Amino acid sequence: MSPRTTGVLACAVAAGLALSASPASATPAESAYAIAAAGLAKIPRTPSITGPGQESLASVALPDAGPSLVSAKALNAEVKPSHAKSSVAGLALDLGVLPGAAALPGLSAEVVKAECREGKGSVSIANLKIGGKAVKLDQVPPNTTVPLAPLLELVVNKQAKNDDGTLTVTAVSAKLLGKAQSLDIASATCTKAGAGGPEPSTPPKPAGDKPQAGGKAPKPTPVPAHLDVTG
Repeated sequence: MSPRTTGVLACAVAAGLALSASPASATPAESAYAIAAAGLAKIPRTPSITGPGQESLASVALPDAGPSLVSAKALNAEVKPSHAKSSVAGLALDLGVLPGAAALPGLSAEVVKAECREGKGSVSIANLKIGGKAVKLDQVPPNTTVPLAPLLELVVNKQAKNDDGTLTVTAVSAKLLGKAQSLDIASATCTKAGAGGPEPSTPPKPAGDKPQAGGKAPKPTPVPAHLDVTG
């Protein structure tokens, strides 16, 4: 790996360790992170937040000291009860720094945002450019695959249901060089409010009028009612 790539990855690792959240609890909890990479180049989830019902907020700016794999002006992650969101502002990817990826186009965006609220996900991507050309990818259906080059594939608005009942939405999930490199940009996980709670109780039905002994007519059961009076 080149020195310029090593520099930004070292900074990203330090930022991720400084802002990493405590281990997730056994119960479903909201979580979010702005960027992560695995493969030839590794970036931990940065910043990464998990909160079981606790409001949280974090932001970090990756340094932009010369050419690097990734640069951004701001990365944000936020969680609230039944709500999580993350965003990356001023994103720029120089994919050519990866070994064997000199021909891959660069990627940039003004804002990339993922939001998960009450078990429903949405994404927003502003001013996306790939290889210097503008690409419209906003308001796309979940799990839309965009093949851009033989060695570059994007999944936009990636949504997956997890075993614990939560939903994870990732704004952009990229696969580069086959499976040698992956990159996730803006991811948020949430659950529905009151998921797993008790079912609402059903009020008992009123007992019907029963005939009395000796064949007497039953006493009528009073039923509350409202009558509209006109005139």
